[in-house]
Amino acid sequence: KELETLKNSALNLEASTEISLFDEDRFSHLVKTVFEIQKELDGMLNLSKKSVNADSVTLFILEDGDFIPKSSTEDIHSDSIYAVKGYLPGVIREKKPFIIPTFKGSLGIESIRLLNLGQRASKNTRLAAKRAGSSLCVPVFDGNIPIGVLAMAGKSETAFGEREKDIAVSFADQIVQILSKKRIQIEIERVVKGLRALHEANLSLGTSLKVEEIAEKLVAHVFGMVPSSAVGFFAADKGKLRVIAKKGFEPEKESFYPKNTLFDFIIKNKHPLHLSDVDKQQAVSPFRINDTRTFLGIPIISENEVIGIFAVTSKEPNALSSFHGQFLEMLADQAAMAITNAKLHKEVGRLAMTDGLTGLFNHKHFQEMLLMEFQRTERMPQTLSLMLIDIDHFKKINDSYGHPAGDMVLASLAAILRKTLRGIDILARYGGEEFAAVLINTGAGGAKKMAERLREYVMNNPFFIEENKLLITLSIGIAIYPHDAGAKDELIEKADQALYYAKNNGRNQVCLWKDMN
Repeated sequence: KELETLKNSALNLEASTEISLFDEDRFSHLVKTVFEIQKELDGMLNLSKKSVNADSVTLFILEDGDFIPKSSTEDIHSDSIYAVKGYLPGVIREKKPFIIPTFKGSLGIESIRLLNLGQRASKNTRLAAKRAGSSLCVPVFDGNIPIGVLAMAGKSETAFGEREKDIAVSFADQIVQILSKKRIQIEIERVVKGLRALHEANLSLGTSLKVEEIAEKLVAHVFGMVPSSAVGFFAADKGKLRVIAKKGFEPEKESFYPKNTLFDFIIKNKHPLHLSDVDKQQAVSPFRINDTRTFLGIPIISENEVIGIFAVTSKEPNALSSFHGQFLEMLADQAAMAITNAKLHKEVGRLAMTDGLTGLFNHKHFQEMLLMEFQRTERMPQTLSLMLIDIDHFKKINDSYGHPAGDMVLASLAAILRKTLRGIDILARYGGEEFAAVLINTGAGGAKKMAERLREYVMNNPFFIEENKLLITLSIGIAIYPHDAGAKDELIEKADQALYYAKNNGRNQVCLWKDMN
């Protein structure tokens, strides 16, 4: 049990020279075995051997629950090295040096009790110990992290005393300093790798101007880079969270209310939530992954509002370290900036297409949309009806009540148009007090019926300007493609002619071009 505990906190000195950004076996204490470090260690051990007049000095490194000789002044397979291995767990556990003054054919009951080894030595170890004479073992710690043991062997039963112990402790401290140099180098390498990964992610996310694309790229970047079972991006949408990017899981629903889930906590606190060991009974909705043990949810915040949540889960407990969390938070910040930029771009595009007062398409975009419909009819023939709508005597409203009142009437009529016409129809403020509507796949009869319904509704529902009740009427002209016109400009011209016919013949009426005298 003790060895298992040590194993979980041990260094992995056999790691590859090329350290991945996300290798996380005590990364801040990881040491790479390279020639320069080995040379320094060998020199330090030879110097310590001379300083205490030892016959051999060996540095044992704790790896995967076992003590491996990493550097020695003697043959790495000599008996004197292996004679002391049985003592090493106790030295680490007690966190203090031990002098074993003599061996008498075996490790000895008193030595076993002293070091609390709890096990008998092997036959080979006992034979080796018989020839070892005496041994001095010093634990090597980097802070609270066990690195290994510095073991010195001498042929004399009284080879080591308090003086030698103090010298050995000093050499153990120097060994930590040697290994710390490499640890700092590794930390720098990891930071550089992290910055490079963030830079690459920023370039990738910055090239997208759609929220869905940014979410997909973010999920793709993270999945596989960190130890994860599932990664998802959830956009805030009218009180719900909508799944817009996912990998490693299939949600039961594409949107869900976050109440009573981990996401609700994140939204309310606007702060990441990291659970290293999720209770097996606790549902991590909407992932629906069996045995989800690690959860990390990060809010995507724009203008102090949570616009989404980025979440990572793993089936393994403690799968994500604090370094992973910091890295993913920075990545989420970049995604938030990219999404904000995308939304601003979308808003600029919307403003370029719409009328600021009414929110309908402006004249320019209406022309483009109508042209697209004509191009579509070449592939899929259909009937189009164009309505041009004019507010009768609109100038009198501005003159009598002022332009703000006129603006109110225009905005209110735009809302009525949206309510009356279908979602597939194209609505626009054509200019001034004129509006335009393209009725998709609608002939003369359907167009006139819809126009009459609109005219009658406006005529029978007064507008109120402060305490004044204002009655307005509409004149509407209609032209039909392909019956009245075969091209876009011709259709507009004939609808315009029908509108002026309606205005010149009494206003407050609907006129089809084909019915004109």
